[in-house]
Amino acid sequence: MNHSIPIKSKIRLTLFLFLLFSAFNLHAQRGYFDAPYLRYETDAGILSNGAVNTTKSFAQADLQSEASQQQCTNLSATNATVAWTLTSTANGLVIRYSVPNGETATIGVYNGNTQITTLTLTSHWSWESLWNNGNPNNVGVVNQNPKMRFDEVRYLLPTPILAGENLKLIRESGNPHIDFVELEAIPLAVTAPVGAVIYTGNGSNLQAFINANGGHKIFIPTGVYNVSSELYFGVANTSLLGAGMWYTQINFTATTSNNGGLRANATNISFADFYLTTNNASRSNAYKAINGVFTATSTITNIWAEHFECGAWIAQYNVGGPAIADGFTLSNCRFRNNYADGINLCKGTSNAIVEHCNFRNNGDDDQAIWSANGLECINNTFRYNTSENCWRASGLAIYGGKNNKAYNLLIRDNLESGIRFSNSFPGVGFNASGLHDIHDINIYCCGTFNDLYNQPVGSIDIFCANSAGTQVRNIQCYNISVTDSKNDGILIQKKSGDGIYNLSFLNMEVA
Repeated sequence: MNHSIPIKSKIRLTLFLFLLFSAFNLHAQRGYFDAPYLRYETDAGILSNGAVNTTKSFAQADLQSEASQQQCTNLSATNATVAWTLTSTANGLVIRYSVPNGETATIGVYNGNTQITTLTLTSHWSWESLWNNGNPNNVGVVNQNPKMRFDEVRYLLPTPILAGENLKLIRESGNPHIDFVELEAIPLAVTAPVGAVIYTGNGSNLQAFINANGGHKIFIPTGVYNVSSELYFGVANTSLLGAGMWYTQINFTATTSNNGGLRANATNISFADFYLTTNNASRSNAYKAINGVFTATSTITNIWAEHFECGAWIAQYNVGGPAIADGFTLSNCRFRNNYADGINLCKGTSNAIVEHCNFRNNGDDDQAIWSANGLECINNTFRYNTSENCWRASGLAIYGGKNNKAYNLLIRDNLESGIRFSNSFPGVGFNASGLHDIHDINIYCCGTFNDLYNQPVGSIDIFCANSAGTQVRNIQCYNISVTDSKNDGILIQKKSGDGIYNLSFLNMEVA
């Protein structure tokens, strides 16, 4: 007896299973759903003493257009207060705030009526005027609305605030606006792994220590370490490990171009468990937090990077190491408040996975794949990441290559695109074979009628030029929802070149 399924039935069954799987995935976890912190929005807090919520506004001239859900809280009045009842015990606090350009403010942090500390809020890293700051990346910018008007301060509480207790912020001086706070229960500091060499300096000789201990696990204990140059890793099998992103802080003090951050130029270089920051406050004369090439045994995990040119730029710009980055994994990182990309997989990067990360308030694409300098980027994956409050470019960008993937993402409150496909930058264009697979993504409050060049861009923006080939092609998008777009939900444009080919949409929702 023949029990085989007829061909037509097989096709119907395959289609049914695909649609069933697609419908199921409409409800799958999207974004950095397993982040260790909880957010408390100020407009959902208890306001008193003259604290007032702004109205919701998409107008770029309004400060709140850069806030979460385009709304924040003005605490400029004397003793203005916002408070929340915590749903989970926490001892790590992040405050997203704005103060006027050139000013500072102070905020008292309380557990109920007991003051814990006073935090200073500064505009040092905020307020970008891109149309006149002289950076070559800004040539032609005509939109004169200020950008990057928010920043963040973090604080490790000496004693946790328990679930059911009240966190209270009280204005002490200045004219602050608060967007939200995030709170988390911070685990105990990581201890040095067996066999690791332990650094005991203050940061001034850290490069010499790395050079002397290449090929080993290098552990940096709890503390703040000031480093005046780039940290270079040129010996294979070297790891730099900290006690945790709330415990080990590396502060780069140089203010000259490419003279800070971490650079990998050997196989099996790995980083974990520390916080990176810099004194720089501009995209000019700056450097990336993480740079270089990483290989199949490399991992980058639990890194928090702020105020750099980029969070991570993965590409080979040196000699002597691997030609391209290939096969590494980056996970559980926070790339926030940087002046350009969150992460860019560039110059042939292939088979990389970027997962369970948060990108916030960055000044260029949060998650980008760019086949620059004639090197094609193939089979890279972004998954389970959240992109939010990006004030330039997009939450996800594909610039050429083939077989790249992005799925289970959350993209929200970006001033420009949520997702962008384009051949407008020089490099290898979209391959004639393969397929970029983009699915299971939520996009909220993205797109605009006036980007930096006063041009319209969609929440999903597909743009053909001829800088990298003449076609944008071989893209499939499915199970994607676009909500409250500030311009077209999906905008397809051809400026030059042949146009857009082999583009498919399935189960798309624009509301």
